[in-house]
Amino acid sequence: MVRKICIILVFILSTLTLGCSQKESKPLVVPSEYQHAKDMLDHLHKEGLGIQEINNSKYTALFNTNPNYSMFIKTDMGIFELVHLERKNGKEIDIQEAADNGEYKYVISENGVDQLLILGSENYFNKSDEYITIARNKNLNDKIKQALKAL
Repeated sequence: MVRKICIILVFILSTLTLGCSQKESKPLVVPSEYQHAKDMLDHLHKEGLGIQEINNSKYTALFNTNPNYSMFIKTDMGIFELVHLERKNGKEIDIQEAADNGEYKYVISENGVDQLLILGSENYFNKSDEYITIARNKNLNDKIKQALKAL
């Protein structure tokens, strides 16, 4: 009888421990001003990117997007920018690194017009027809790249 009680207690304790240690995946809440990118944000979240905060980005003018189409996203792995190309013109945009004297320079070309982007640290770019991502951290960029392959 005591043995059965001990077995039951061990079972209950192990079930409680396993239940408490599993991370519950909460649905991502996307603010209304970023609903245009909800599918992409949901996809990144489902692929394991813990999105914590979404704000406007400074890249709106550089990529000629509508307000709120360039997003500054804070995640559990760092910060990245997500630019939603509403005209789906990603094939027309070329991004090349132009490192010079330890500075991180990037030339962004679109329809024959070049713009120079000078950043304080190395950045990593991913591009599709509809989105451009700009990450400041290689591990974060690798995670984003992996998620984008699953699309």
